[in-house]
Amino acid sequence: MKPIIESIKDFIETFPELKDGCLLLVDTLGAKSVEYAVETVPCDPVYKVYADGEKVKQFLFVFASREYLNDDINTGIENLHFYEKFEDWIENNNFEGTLPQLSGGKIPVALEVLSRGYVLSVDDGTAKYQLQLRLIYEEE
Repeated sequence: MKPIIESIKDFIETFPELKDGCLLLVDTLGAKSVEYAVETVPCDPVYKVYADGEKVKQFLFVFASREYLNDDINTGIENLHFYEKFEDWIENNNFEGTLPQLSGGKIPVALEVLSRGYVLSVDDGTAKYQLQLRLIYEEE
């Protein structure tokens, strides 16, 4: 049985705008540009409970990257534009029903963007950008 985070990682690796040769890590982001990561976010795993006791679950995570950042305004604009394209890609895939492939009787229902891409921290010519997402799924 494949862990949910691995299914999410595999799905995000299909985003065509990822820079060639850059790593997509799990729960860690290095200090060098350019790297990507999917990081888990603590949450209540239950998204909704129906009257019959059936549950819909959720998995919160962020997609993050370490990007170059300098005094050139175009660099910041370009970095944020990458996140706009990622958000559009997620929304289009969600609309088309193209979602992470889950195992163990888990059925993906939706993948939602919860926050736009933003700078979380800046350090020595690089910045950590991220946006938060939620995978909603059912279990058989």
